[in-house]
Amino acid sequence: MTDTLTPATFAAPPDLDPDPFVPVPAPTTPQPTTTGGREEWEVYVSPRYLAGGGFEADAAMAPLIEQAGWNAWCDELANHHLTSPCGRAYLGFLPEHNPEPVGLWKAWVRPHHHGQRTWMAAFSDAMPYEFMQAFTTEWAEGYTPDDPTFADPDDGHRDGVEKVLTVLRDAGWDRDPTTAPGRTLERWTAPDGRAGVEVRVLTRGSVETEILQGDPRWTVWASPVPYRRPLWDAVFSTGTPTGLIAAFCRALADPAPLTREDQQIPRTCRDLITRT
Repeated sequence: MTDTLTPATFAAPPDLDPDPFVPVPAPTTPQPTTTGGREEWEVYVSPRYLAGGGFEADAAMAPLIEQAGWNAWCDELANHHLTSPCGRAYLGFLPEHNPEPVGLWKAWVRPHHHGQRTWMAAFSDAMPYEFMQAFTTEWAEGYTPDDPTFADPDDGHRDGVEKVLTVLRDAGWDRDPTTAPGRTLERWTAPDGRAGVEVRVLTRGSVETEILQGDPRWTVWASPVPYRRPLWDAVFSTGTPTGLIAAFCRALADPAPLTREDQQIPRTCRDLITRT
């Protein structure tokens, strides 16, 4: 008599589906969480003028495009150009090439299509984009195609200068004791000395001379080492509306931190800023 082996029957474990044709969901990539309006890899940085550029050029250009209806186009190098509907005003974001070596951003206005520029401003790399956004927001709010008041140069009187300096004074900035109203140069600095605003009483030459040859009426700067090579600067020629400069300085002197990814913070500033 021979033994007969009966095959054993195995049931699928209760936690496994025995049907091999049931699709299995694909793995998902964990999504960043947000905390107080920021992504988990972002930090709040102060003082804001040492936070770095932020890589948000679109946000800085948006007020002129969306609020004021400016025309926008890119050249073959991916530089961005904005022109006003009246053709008198221009803003350029020029990361690749700039025939006038004035920095990452350039703005100017002229009285008519073929006229000389009545004012000009330029902004270097590493400047927080939020400061540029404040400038363009003020510009957009004051611009109308039929009456482009910003095409008229500022008269440069003391009232206009005080409009800017009042912003700094109200924010707790101090006048450099070596300068005073009426002197050739007046300088105001942040409480930590790492940002400043300078205005020259006397300027010479054309708008282009001031900006392109380094002798502007207004200079705004930030530096990890006070009075040394700046991390970034912004320059405004004679004639630049002081309302625009005041808006820029209001963003500069605001004590609120800026949001940045940690890798966006300039290396030279990492030991000087507060992260939260």
